[in-house]
Amino acid sequence: FRDGKVRRVEQWLADRGYRWADLAHTAFYSDSINDLALLERVQEPVATNPDPRLRAIAQERGWRILNLFHDQKTD
Repeated sequence: FRDGKVRRVEQWLADRGYRWADLAHTAFYSDSINDLALLERVQEPVATNPDPRLRAIAQERGWRILNLFHDQKTD
């Protein structure tokens, strides 16, 4: 949850002898503001069907936004 996800990935990498800096390319997809810490850490953050707060941040920062599901209510 939040920063805990970053720490968990760091531990997962360390268990395999790696650090963030060792990775050639990192991407993370999320729909929740709760994942902001991990989205900020990777090279390719993607907001996927983001909640309103995450959508606003993604737009402000120029992150890719994927809308995978069409919301029938917006027709």
